[in-house]
Amino acid sequence: MSHTNQCGFFYTLPFEEYQTLPGLNQSKLKQLLSSPSKQKQGYQIQQAMNFGNAGHCLLLEPHKFEELYVCAPKTLSRRGKNGKKSWEEFCRLHSGKNVLASTEWEQLQNIRKVFHINPQIMQFWKHGETEVSMFWEDAELGVDCKGRMDWYDADSMKIVDLKFTNNIGKLSNQRLMDQYYSLQAAWYRRGVYQLTGSACDFLFIFIEKYSPHIIRVIKDNEEIIRHGEQAILTAIKGCNNKT
Repeated sequence: MSHTNQCGFFYTLPFEEYQTLPGLNQSKLKQLLSSPSKQKQGYQIQQAMNFGNAGHCLLLEPHKFEELYVCAPKTLSRRGKNGKKSWEEFCRLHSGKNVLASTEWEQLQNIRKVFHINPQIMQFWKHGETEVSMFWEDAELGVDCKGRMDWYDADSMKIVDLKFTNNIGKLSNQRLMDQYYSLQAAWYRRGVYQLTGSACDFLFIFIEKYSPHIIRVIKDNEEIIRHGEQAILTAIKGCNNKT
């Protein structure tokens, strides 16, 4: 599929192609709501995103991981002038791949081991599909929309989204709302409802980056979804005011 104006679920659409297709998504809505102070934390956010992207690939599309990622030698450092130069040279030698520091690579391999022995995770993964794209026309909002779910089971009507965190003990409803994870939950539920006419459950799987890589599953609740829906409307209003 090279282009679509169709609404529905797409199970084999490459992420790169999904990105090029039109439609408002939850990432754009979060950007509209992001504060200037948070936008200044660009480097830290990008580092977290890079780790998260690698983790998603390893856990959800393991067949692609070694095609897309390479581990830097343990002796390679990005510190200092010589370190940066050596790092850049290694990146050039592996052009077309994402280079991970050896510590990040090791973290991800350990996370994979913990992930695949967690009984609750394995129960989820018995059914459903990973990396499911959806496109819909939102009559209420008056815009074309899209979303890409980490995992979706049409039979049990469940959406699962993976998140990586530094400290799983700090998770709370308030934190989910402050980070606009609530918006994502509401957005994906909204898309599934518009396409199927049925309500679905949204579950976050939080995985701690550091050993022992604790895993916690958090299901949506009324407070999270209500906050997410309000955030969507606020973002849409801001978007309309700019146009």
